[in-house]
Amino acid sequence: MTGWLLTSLALQNLGRRKARSFLLIAAVAIGSGVVFTGAALMRSIDDSMAVGFTRLGADMMVVPDGTLTNITAALLTVEPTDLVLDADVLARARLASVGRSAPQKIVRVEHSGIGSHHDLVDLIGIDPARDFTVQPWLKEKLNRAFRHGDVILGAGRDAPLDSQLLIFGKPHVVYGKLGRTGVGTHERGVFMSFETFDALAAAMPLHGGARPAVLAPGKVTGFLVELAPGATALQARFAILSAIKGVKVVTGDSSLSGIRQGLAALLQGILALMVLMFASMAVMVSVLFSAIVTERRGELGLLKAIGARRAQMIGMMVIEAVIATGVGGALGVTLGVLVMRLYERSLVYYLENIGVPFVWLDLPRTVAVAAAAIVLAAAIGALGSFYPAWRASGRDAYDLVRGEG
Repeated sequence: MTGWLLTSLALQNLGRRKARSFLLIAAVAIGSGVVFTGAALMRSIDDSMAVGFTRLGADMMVVPDGTLTNITAALLTVEPTDLVLDADVLARARLASVGRSAPQKIVRVEHSGIGSHHDLVDLIGIDPARDFTVQPWLKEKLNRAFRHGDVILGAGRDAPLDSQLLIFGKPHVVYGKLGRTGVGTHERGVFMSFETFDALAAAMPLHGGARPAVLAPGKVTGFLVELAPGATALQARFAILSAIKGVKVVTGDSSLSGIRQGLAALLQGILALMVLMFASMAVMVSVLFSAIVTERRGELGLLKAIGARRAQMIGMMVIEAVIATGVGGALGVTLGVLVMRLYERSLVYYLENIGVPFVWLDLPRTVAVAAAAIVLAAAIGALGSFYPAWRASGRDAYDLVRGEG
């Protein structure tokens, strides 16, 4: 009995009970559609949160004790100072309450060649891989990665993208521009990578006969910090002050941290519900195929009597379940796409009109989620039908034909 014959028998069995097959496919389609839509929307909401909340800045700021700080309702920003911290001071402390930290180097200079002759300019070094407070505010940028020699202009400065900006006589490429925040350094600053910042150090003028301390290797002006999931600002503040001497911790609006963590917990709850839905679908398929096997014991007994092997009987039932649940999964994904289009024309359209960004899952990841939903639906069909088929195939042909057991 070949694989093609098993598939043909499975298709014939599905066709003989059209109403039952339709209900099975519809149930799987609804479950798969909900899971696919939920997973895609969850990832989109997660990406949108990453953009939206990082625009709200850090939860707290760690700077040298004695530094003057400028706090706004929306953003914490590190200001130029003569005081510095070691660049690895937070990494050495290994604080569980600290999620991410973004170091910055800032020096305020004049005669830089930017703006008028005596225009004060804040040159700000960031680590592009760790930054989560500057790059989310990019209003426009070049279509490539941020690299050595590139600069990002604050909203208060104007120069065309991809143009050259001379800083102390050295050319730099304008990579992007920030949107308006109304906050100090984000308006007047010129941002660059640490590598670019350090390359400019030799050209920067002396300040009071000495170079700014932040130009020394391994030094930073301060850190912008995001709390770890579940941590509170009070816990993180106490941990930082206990582990690191000579620093000051400045906290932002604590309600924003609570909202961020609350939404993260909500997304985890949605994920748990989707797992439970798939588990309940597997139980439903198993119960349904137990009934189907009971109904078809006579047919299975005849197959066994004419020489069908146990593996072939199990294979026929499993293929039947995989076809039904796989088709249901594909229909569910199609249904999910239609639902997401509805979201796009209603809720997402409204959010974008009031200026709240919504980042849809990109096409490759959407296709991957869709494929995973279909494969999982088919796998649930295979797993749900295997035990009833295995149990029935182990009985004697005589007992199956008589309908006993």
